[in-house]
Amino acid sequence: MENKKSYYIFLDDKKIDVSEKVYKEYWKETNRERYLYRLDKENHLRFFSELENEDSRSVEERLADSNVDVEKIFDVKFQIEELHKALDRLSPEEREIIQALFFDEKTQEEVAEKLGINQRTVGRKRNKILKKLKVILDDLV
Repeated sequence: MENKKSYYIFLDDKKIDVSEKVYKEYWKETNRERYLYRLDKENHLRFFSELENEDSRSVEERLADSNVDVEKIFDVKFQIEELHKALDRLSPEEREIIQALFFDEKTQEEVAEKLGINQRTVGRKRNKILKKLKVILDDLV
């Protein structure tokens, strides 16, 4: 007489007899889901389904990051675009000086050496260019 092992799973509190293959696949998938759930918890991830019944606020309201000021981000982006437009109106030499001083973070001395001019001249040109940029930006806005 052969002693055959029986396999079963529970569905809605009912014991269901299944084949060994179904049993193993079921537990393989169940264990995988548990593993992924543990990873999500460790990484502080949440599912949208967990947010559905927490309170009366919408999902968007609950997920909104109050530390992010969208208006400020938009304003800064707009200002950067305006600055690029203003920079496009400068001569190649003026752009080179502004690029070197403010974007490449070169010193006046380094810029003077590169352009073959006096350091004080670089300072005067920088001030003149900044005034010109201010006028251009005032006209753009």
